Amino acid sequence: MPLSAFLSLHGNGRITPVIFRSACLAVAALLAVPASAADWLGLFHPPLRRAETALAETRNALAALGEPVVGNTVPEFGIQHQMRPVPPPVPPYVQVDLGENREIDTVVIVPAAVNFGATSIRAYAFPPRFRLDASDQANFQEFRPLLVQTEADLNPEGVTPILVQTPGLKARYLRFTITQLARVDGYWTYSLAELLALHGNRNVAQGAAVKQTGSTEIPPRWSAANLTDGRSPLGPPLLPGSPLPTYDALFAKVGKDASPAWMAVDLGSPQPIDEIRIHPLHARQGADVPGFRFPLQFRIDVSEDPSMAAAQTVWDSKGTDFPNPGNNPVTLPLRGIPGRFVRVVAVKLEKPGADSFAVSELQVYSGGKNVALGKAVSSSGDDPRNRPLQDLTDGYASFGQLQELPVWLANWERRGALQKRIAGFDARLPDLQKQARTRALMAGGVGLAALSLAGAGWMIRSARRQKRELEKFRARLARDMHDEVGSNLAGIAVLSELAARTDGPEQADWADIHRIARETTDAMREVLWTAGAREEAGIDLSGQLQKVAARLLSRQTVEWSLDSEASRARWQPEAARQIFLFFKETLANIVRHATASRVEICFRMDGSFWRLSVSDDGRGFDPANATDGIGLISLRERARSLHALFEIRSRPGTGTCLELRVPLKHAVSGEPPGAP
Repeated sequence: MPLSAFLSLHGNGRITPVIFRSACLAVAALLAVPASAADWLGLFHPPLRRAETALAETRNALAALGEPVVGNTVPEFGIQHQMRPVPPPVPPYVQVDLGENREIDTVVIVPAAVNFGATSIRAYAFPPRFRLDASDQANFQEFRPLLVQTEADLNPEGVTPILVQTPGLKARYLRFTITQLARVDGYWTYSLAELLALHGNRNVAQGAAVKQTGSTEIPPRWSAANLTDGRSPLGPPLLPGSPLPTYDALFAKVGKDASPAWMAVDLGSPQPIDEIRIHPLHARQGADVPGFRFPLQFRIDVSEDPSMAAAQTVWDSKGTDFPNPGNNPVTLPLRGIPGRFVRVVAVKLEKPGADSFAVSELQVYSGGKNVALGKAVSSSGDDPRNRPLQDLTDGYASFGQLQELPVWLANWERRGALQKRIAGFDARLPDLQKQARTRALMAGGVGLAALSLAGAGWMIRSARRQKRELEKFRARLARDMHDEVGSNLAGIAVLSELAARTDGPEQADWADIHRIARETTDAMREVLWTAGAREEAGIDLSGQLQKVAARLLSRQTVEWSLDSEASRARWQPEAARQIFLFFKETLANIVRHATASRVEICFRMDGSFWRLSVSDDGRGFDPANATDGIGLISLRERARSLHALFEIRSRPGTGTCLELRVPLKHAVSGEPPGAP
């Protein structure tokens, strides 16, 4: 509110309501702000401010991880237990045989999903309670617990993998035992997409034998072999947010002599090859097709001679069509086979009539490292496309830069933790916002009260200041009138009195002038008194009533019944002024209308009232038929301002009585004289 508008309200009784109303509107407007835009709420509740800050930081951290390429792109979903109306009597388990004792750094459990290609998907039938154990014996007579999650539910965020760190572990068998199955459509079951056992940068569980109790064999969707086939809803191991390569894959064409299409990498020197990974093309230039132009049948040849004349075939589909991998890498363990040149040969192309196959990246692992990265590439050629051969070993698959498995899975774990933290904040924020609104309302109420009190205090101080200024003005006015007008009237009265004592025709006129001067002096003193200048007037209320009665009723007989306590009462200035003006107007009406010869006046304390009554023996009137003139209206208004009872009793020919009963609390300050 502008200061000028605020100041303009002073003195008319509206300042406090306006302040109160304005503050209420301000508080209501603040509390109506939606929580999503209500950063101000944190000012009233530090836990909310801290939670909002932590939530923003968590969302920023999640965004910094980038959006993963995620979703099922193959029909192989994983493994599933038979759906039963009641849980099985013996906890089911799934067991992975690594073939021999292997060093294991991390065991990874990947939840299954049953939708295709979604970027935000939910886990399907993940068991909430389970345990993970390792052993050198297939019967697990002796075992090492790796994770015991049997006392509380574990619900992953989407398909976020569960990483179990196992430093120093060496084992052949891993067993995942389900102590509480998931509930799906009224049935008990569980499902998993993949189990990985990492040692360094490799998954030593790739292609391992799987045993499952109570399994559901509905290939290709659900099968025990799916648990270690390298296909999951996590997609390829890419660095989220990495730039896309210029080309999404390298193509190799069938020779003009109908010889098979091939592409090869030169490792630079003979290496013991532990594993080969073939990353398929996920077409993004045109239609979105994962596993595009991946050969139906192929073989892997390894040789130390670039002519490949004495090449060793280390893997062969052997006349069986290979299931399309979608966007999942095809991982082929080799166990240290030596070689310098690694060649992929397409034995049967994707469909009849096709003349080429495509691979986005070829990785060759030796000693835990991809020794093919950046190495020279050759192929059977692809004249129409002429894509750079180096695309095969540049470290990029179709949708971004490849990461090593431990880093990639750790980022997935961090992503899941951040998503779970965000979910926790989202669950807590409504309650914190409610608490903050309550505190804001309380603070608003306190502020509202403080603002109202401040406004009221300002108004009271301003009123007192104006009252003091008015009293100073009245005192100055009274002195000026007394000194100037009063001295002039006194001079006229003295001169006229001296002139009236001389004989002559003007003696009567000088006597009238003398009388008028004295009456004017008395009238001036009454005016000063009613203006509040009592010290200058020098007359109390009872004395003033007597003086005005003597002046106005000079031709009538006046009988007084005056309470001596009236002269000792500490009259409230406004009450005294109103009583005096009421009395003066009453006497003026008697003089103008009553033609009375006798007037009785009573002014005394009567219980809890001051009673003023004026009776005359004039001609009277009928109050029921009387028309209110200015005089009666004025009397009623003054009685109302005094919170007083006002009564008129009159009858034609019998005179009139006016009575005013003023409550003591509205007439005097403090205890009235004689009060018990």
